[in-house]
Amino acid sequence: MNESHPEDKMLIQTVANAIGKSIAFICLTIAAGMLFSTCTIDAQTIQECEAACGSSGIKEVTATSCECLPPETYNPDPFVLPQR
Repeated sequence: MNESHPEDKMLIQTVANAIGKSIAFICLTIAAGMLFSTCTIDAQTIQECEAACGSSGIKEVTATSCECLPPETYNPDPFVLPQR
């Protein structure tokens, strides 16, 4: 009674194969999109961020945001220990 029919096995294999190929296609599509996307920052954006941050310095620049360093972390001389 617990005999499985060859048609059932073939159906299960076909469905599993289709699901596996679909997942692989979706992953490859996402990887290709990430590979070909252009997330570049032009020099104008960096200059604007430098001007906005002033002497405190830049923490992070992206294509959509500019984050400055907090004033207390600014240290113009790398050989001077920070004050406590």
